Amino acid sequence: MNHLHPDVLEFRGHLARWVDERLIPQAEKLDEHHEFSFELFRELGELGYFGVMYPESAGGIGLSHPYTCYTILCEELARGSMGFAAAVCMQGSTATHTIHEWGNDVLKETYLRPALRGEKIGAFAITEPNAGSDAASLRTRATKVDGGYRINGSKIFTSNGTVADFITLVATVDPGKGAKGLELFIVDTKSPGFRIGRKLDKFSVRCSDTAELSFDDLFVPDDHCLGDGQGGGFRKAYQSLTVDRIFTAALALGTGRAAYDAALRYAGERSQFGQAIGKFQAVQFKLVDMLAKLEQARLYTYHASALADNGQPITTEAALAKIIAGDGCNDVCQKALSIFGGYGLMNEFPVQRFLRDSYFPMVGGGTSDIMRTIVARQIGL
Repeated sequence: MNHLHPDVLEFRGHLARWVDERLIPQAEKLDEHHEFSFELFRELGELGYFGVMYPESAGGIGLSHPYTCYTILCEELARGSMGFAAAVCMQGSTATHTIHEWGNDVLKETYLRPALRGEKIGAFAITEPNAGSDAASLRTRATKVDGGYRINGSKIFTSNGTVADFITLVATVDPGKGAKGLELFIVDTKSPGFRIGRKLDKFSVRCSDTAELSFDDLFVPDDHCLGDGQGGGFRKAYQSLTVDRIFTAALALGTGRAAYDAALRYAGERSQFGQAIGKFQAVQFKLVDMLAKLEQARLYTYHASALADNGQPITTEAALAKIIAGDGCNDVCQKALSIFGGYGLMNEFPVQRFLRDSYFPMVGGGTSDIMRTIVARQIGL
């Protein structure tokens, strides 16, 4: 990645040291105990990393290449722990981007600035038990009342759901309009009517908090609606979700890097038949194929982030990045586990965690097949 701007490379260097010194030593424990690390989360906030995409005027750190640097943030953190990285990715992108772009000054002071300092935790809730990729089928309803809205419904698969202080919620104000009837609301989790249904138990990204949520006649003031209240807010949510696909690709890339590095080291350390297993062509070819997949994913993911930094359209590129990195890095992790042989199945070796976590980017933020559907439409099919 030496073609990156020197400031961007310096940013990566500082972050990589933090990952090596603070995150990697705790990653196995966090995964084993399904534990969200408030300590590391707040530490990142104090260091300013949640503000990577935002200007100083908004409480961010005002970087010249914000999307590329946030891609680096997701990749490097996932190299240590994709579960932890997924929580951070949610906080610094979708959960806060909506307020930065469309929130009023009160919402920015109450939620955005504290979130960028790591003092409050945000979440983004769109998926429901019966509506995932088909956003037009969302049933969570926001009914207009005097001074605001009453919200009723439920959400599932909400990252940071049980630990969030506020949630950007997608709800319909007019079910008859389908996706055009959707609006965005900022919900304070201390509000009466908000309830955590359950914390979900996952085999992947286990230290990323994921929850089922319910909203029972919950009141949201007018100024907590990020649209005009007439629908059309989904267009805003879609913009956030589009760029978020690049960051999900970066999560896959980081975990793929970790798996490749672990397998390469092991191939030099493990001996069979009188020599290191890395001397056998079968292992060599696996490692070369893994490196090829990683380089492909790296080049395309950073191509997409550069387009975003330049303000160019990224609908196709973001979806392709997620396909290339998600599917490719899952293959890298499968090959890594096979190089470890029987030890790859043991929990004492992190390669099994890398493989488990590599399934998340293939599903989170839209499955690989949904990404293919998006690209197919973009090319006129």
